[in-house]
Amino acid sequence: MNPLIPHMRNVFFFAFWLCLSNFTLASGQTSPESIVYNFYKSYLKEESSDNSRLLSQYVSDELMKSINDSMMCNYDSVSAEEFDEKCSQKRECKQFKGRYICNWCGVWVDTDVDYFTKSQDIYPSWKANISTFDVSQKENNSSVNVILGAGSEPKVKIKVMLKIIDGKWKIISVTEQ
Repeated sequence: MNPLIPHMRNVFFFAFWLCLSNFTLASGQTSPESIVYNFYKSYLKEESSDNSRLLSQYVSDELMKSINDSMMCNYDSVSAEEFDEKCSQKRECKQFKGRYICNWCGVWVDTDVDYFTKSQDIYPSWKANISTFDVSQKENNSSVNVILGAGSEPKVKIKVMLKIIDGKWKIISVTEQ
């Protein structure tokens, strides 16, 4: 028997197991739960100048449009034509936890707080304490519950909804629990 054959067989098996382990690792990084965890880990530590890259990677274009339109109209940063086109439309609005929120194309947006944290402030404990749990997944849709914070600082509990868009999980809404 040629001594090279057993050596080649070992190399083949090693390469096969290496590929399999990399595939398993990669699929774990793209689960809805890991997407949400990675988003919040980066979002809470990023400087706002780099958030556009982060948001385009993790958040659906439709959600970003709703948030941006709401913010433009709420802070009067639009021209008269844009105001007539976007801001003068009647929207369903309601009181929620002492705040006023409005429906922007199916997304409830409260412009008095950060949309993704449902808070005006980001507490230091949130950066190191991101808990994801109760993941529910059905075909191309998923939900992940998140708790930001620990200890004596305020905590926030949110539900993040995701959808597969162009082969990637994207955040389509965040609601306070």
